[in-house]
Amino acid sequence: SGVPNVLIRALHERGVGGLSVVSNNCGALESGLAVLLAAGRIARVTGSYIGANKEFARQYLAGELEVEMIP
Repeated sequence: SGVPNVLIRALHERGVGGLSVVSNNCGALESGLAVLLAAGRIARVTGSYIGANKEFARQYLAGELEVEMIP
């Protein structure tokens, strides 16, 4: 699917935070970037699709996540 799950797991396990990511979406459920998002490790998202990720929406609306939408 083009998702670097091994890299995402490694970043999560090492406690890396303050990440800026560029992706067409921020993962779903407990996979892909959703793992880092749920852990509060992503600070900024540049992308084209929010999708149905409720945690993404919650963090954005709470001002916890900077978002740049690109058509």
